[in-house]
Amino acid sequence: MVKSIEESARERRCYIEQARASFQAPGQEYVTEQEEETVPAGNATLGIRLVIAILLFACFVYCDQEKVTFQGIGAQEVVKQIQWKPFPTEKVEELLGNISISSKQDDKKQ
Repeated sequence: MVKSIEESARERRCYIEQARASFQAPGQEYVTEQEEETVPAGNATLGIRLVIAILLFACFVYCDQEKVTFQGIGAQEVVKQIQWKPFPTEKVEELLGNISISSKQDDKKQ
């Protein structure tokens, strides 16, 4: 006799409730997974990260306007470092542009 998924789930739930009841102190209730209110993982610190980003940007703009430097590094140097591309993507695209991986082209050639 094969049990349905619903029957198996019901049996497991009953077993878990029995196990919890055996460890439960009087007057204490356990919260089941369905009753828990959870915050999506990415949204928990979104507000904090947004405030920090705005403050950093405001500091950057202030330092740029007032020509403030830190250890000889100004806002223009920061912009140059952001724009700098250490990996020559153009050369890689040129090299890989001539390579075809499609098997349809291989079939047409034969």
